[in-house]
Amino acid sequence: MKTKILLLAGIIAISLLPANAQLTVDDSTSREYLINHGHSNSTADIVELSKGAVSGDKTILPVDRKYENRSVIYKWVDKFFLYIDPAYDKGNFMREDIKFNPSVDAL
Repeated sequence: MKTKILLLAGIIAISLLPANAQLTVDDSTSREYLINHGHSNSTADIVELSKGAVSGDKTILPVDRKYENRSVIYKWVDKFFLYIDPAYDKGNFMREDIKFNPSVDAL
């Protein structure tokens, strides 16, 4: 009888303990968390750009760092291909200032 009461008291005490497994918003929207849970790099980029737009901080993505370390010739060739092919990916997704009123600058 004594062991049953002690076992029941132990089970009740353990069940009343708080669970300290906390996952904050910053943790669940971090780049590492998103990639480790099956999201793509583009999704992680979109989340980082959205967080930067809300907080007003400038966001530097890994794609930007990769481009900064290139030579001048590479950058010139890249700009040349951008001029020739308008469908070429500029890497400005979610960073361009979209103007809804047409102007001469849009040409």
